[in-house]
Amino acid sequence: MLTVRAAKDTEIQWINRCYDEVDFVHSNFDKEIIAIGEIEGSKAGIGRLVRIDSDHFELGGMYVFESFRKHGVASAIVEFLLKSASLNKTIYCIPFEHLVPFYKRFGFKLCMDLDPVPKELLNKYLWCKEKYPQPTALLILNT
Repeated sequence: MLTVRAAKDTEIQWINRCYDEVDFVHSNFDKEIIAIGEIEGSKAGIGRLVRIDSDHFELGGMYVFESFRKHGVASAIVEFLLKSASLNKTIYCIPFEHLVPFYKRFGFKLCMDLDPVPKELLNKYLWCKEKYPQPTALLILNT
Protein backbone atom coordinates (compact mmCIF):
# COMPACT_ATOMS: atom_id res chain seq x y z
CA MET A 1 0.00 0.00 0.00
CA LEU A 2 1.22 3.50 -0.93
CA THR A 3 1.14 6.20 1.74
CA VAL A 4 2.56 9.72 1.95
CA ARG A 5 3.44 11.50 5.16
CA ALA A 6 5.21 14.61 6.36
CA ALA A 7 8.89 14.03 7.07
CA LYS A 8 10.10 14.14 10.67
CA ASP A 9 12.86 16.46 11.86
CA THR A 10 14.98 13.41 12.67
CA GLU A 11 14.97 12.38 8.98
CA ILE A 12 16.69 15.49 7.60
CA GLN A 13 20.12 13.85 7.27
CA TRP A 14 18.62 10.92 5.33
CA ILE A 15 16.66 13.34 3.11
CA ASN A 16 19.77 15.35 2.26
CA ARG A 17 21.82 12.20 1.57
CA CYS A 18 19.12 11.25 -0.95
CA TYR A 19 19.33 14.71 -2.52
CA ASP A 20 23.13 14.39 -2.67
CA GLU A 21 22.65 11.28 -4.84
CA VAL A 22 20.89 13.33 -7.52
CA ASP A 23 22.76 16.61 -6.98
CA PHE A 24 19.72 18.51 -5.63
CA VAL A 25 19.87 21.39 -3.17
CA HIS A 26 19.58 20.30 0.47
CA SER A 27 16.34 20.65 2.40
CA ASN A 28 15.60 22.17 5.78
CA PHE A 29 12.46 22.47 7.85
CA ASP A 30 12.68 26.26 8.28
CA LYS A 31 10.57 27.01 5.22
CA GLU A 32 9.70 23.64 3.74
CA ILE A 33 7.10 20.93 3.92
CA ILE A 34 8.91 17.71 3.07
CA ALA A 35 6.91 14.62 2.10
CA ILE A 36 7.99 11.00 2.08
CA GLY A 37 6.19 8.38 0.02
CA GLU A 38 6.25 4.83 1.34
CA ILE A 39 5.19 1.50 -0.11
CA GLU A 40 4.55 -1.25 2.42
CA GLY A 41 6.56 0.75 4.98
CA SER A 42 9.63 1.20 2.76
CA LYS A 43 10.67 4.72 1.81
CA ALA A 44 9.99 5.06 -1.91
CA GLY A 45 10.45 8.77 -2.68
CA ILE A 46 10.57 12.34 -1.43
CA GLY A 47 9.47 15.80 -2.47
CA ARG A 48 9.09 19.26 -0.95
CA LEU A 49 7.11 22.46 -1.02
CA VAL A 50 9.34 25.46 -0.32
CA ARG A 51 7.92 28.79 0.86
CA ILE A 52 9.57 31.54 -1.20
CA ASP A 53 7.56 34.35 0.43
CA SER A 54 4.03 34.83 1.75
CA ASP A 55 2.46 34.37 -1.70
CA HIS A 56 4.84 32.07 -3.59
CA PHE A 57 5.96 28.47 -3.21
CA GLU A 58 8.14 26.09 -5.16
CA LEU A 59 7.22 22.45 -5.61
CA GLY A 60 10.39 20.48 -6.11
CA GLY A 61 12.93 18.01 -4.90
CA MET A 62 10.89 15.20 -6.40
CA TYR A 63 12.91 12.02 -6.25
CA VAL A 64 11.44 8.52 -6.52
CA PHE A 65 13.87 5.68 -5.95
CA GLU A 66 14.49 3.52 -9.00
CA SER A 67 12.87 0.33 -7.68
CA PHE A 68 9.64 2.21 -6.82
CA ARG A 69 9.10 4.04 -10.09
CA LYS A 70 5.87 3.46 -12.04
CA HIS A 71 3.92 2.86 -8.80
CA GLY A 72 2.29 6.30 -8.47
CA VAL A 73 4.69 7.54 -5.80
CA ALA A 74 5.45 10.88 -7.47
CA SER A 75 1.76 11.59 -8.08
CA ALA A 76 0.88 10.82 -4.47
CA ILE A 77 3.67 13.09 -3.19
CA VAL A 78 2.61 15.96 -5.48
CA GLU A 79 -1.02 15.60 -4.39
CA PHE A 80 0.00 15.60 -0.71
CA LEU A 81 2.16 18.71 -1.12
CA LEU A 82 -0.40 20.64 -3.17
CA LYS A 83 -3.02 19.96 -0.50
CA SER A 84 -0.55 21.40 2.03
CA ALA A 85 -0.36 24.71 0.16
CA SER A 86 -2.62 27.58 1.11
CA LEU A 87 -5.28 28.76 -1.29
CA ASN A 88 -4.72 31.90 -3.36
CA LYS A 89 -1.00 31.22 -3.64
CA THR A 90 1.25 30.80 -6.65
CA ILE A 91 3.25 27.60 -6.89
CA TYR A 92 6.19 27.27 -9.27
CA CYS A 93 7.97 24.13 -10.36
CA ILE A 94 11.26 23.66 -12.23
CA PRO A 95 11.16 20.16 -13.72
CA PHE A 96 13.21 18.59 -16.44
CA GLU A 97 11.34 19.22 -19.69
CA HIS A 98 10.44 15.55 -20.24
CA LEU A 99 8.42 15.74 -16.98
CA VAL A 100 6.27 18.72 -18.02
CA PRO A 101 3.29 16.52 -19.07
CA PHE A 102 3.33 14.91 -15.61
CA TYR A 103 3.04 18.29 -13.85
CA LYS A 104 0.40 19.52 -16.30
CA ARG A 105 -1.88 16.77 -14.96
CA PHE A 106 -1.97 18.75 -11.69
CA GLY A 107 -2.81 22.04 -13.40
CA PHE A 108 0.67 23.47 -13.89
CA LYS A 109 1.27 25.53 -17.03
CA LEU A 110 4.39 26.81 -18.71
CA CYS A 111 5.37 30.13 -17.18
CA MET A 112 5.59 32.47 -20.15
CA ASP A 113 5.96 35.78 -18.26
CA LEU A 114 9.13 35.84 -16.16
CA ASP A 115 8.59 39.39 -14.84
CA PRO A 116 6.44 38.44 -11.81
CA VAL A 117 8.59 35.41 -10.89
CA PRO A 118 10.31 35.99 -7.52
CA LYS A 119 13.99 36.77 -8.08
CA GLU A 120 15.15 33.87 -5.91
CA LEU A 121 13.18 31.42 -8.01
CA LEU A 122 14.17 32.97 -11.32
CA ASN A 123 17.83 32.72 -10.30
CA LYS A 124 17.34 29.04 -9.42
CA TYR A 125 15.67 28.39 -12.78
CA LEU A 126 18.58 30.00 -14.64
CA TRP A 127 21.04 28.05 -12.48
CA CYS A 128 19.24 24.78 -13.30
CA LYS A 129 19.39 25.55 -17.02
CA GLU A 130 23.19 25.84 -16.73
CA LYS A 131 23.80 23.08 -14.16
CA TYR A 132 21.89 20.15 -15.60
CA PRO A 133 22.54 18.60 -19.01
CA GLN A 134 18.80 17.94 -19.43
CA PRO A 135 16.64 20.93 -20.43
CA THR A 136 14.48 22.38 -17.65
CA ALA A 137 11.17 24.23 -17.71
CA LEU A 138 9.53 26.77 -15.42
CA LEU A 139 5.92 25.93 -14.57
CA ILE A 140 3.28 27.87 -12.64
CA LEU A 141 0.08 26.95 -10.79
CA ASN A 142 -2.29 29.43 -9.20
CA THR A 143 -4.27 27.86 -6.36
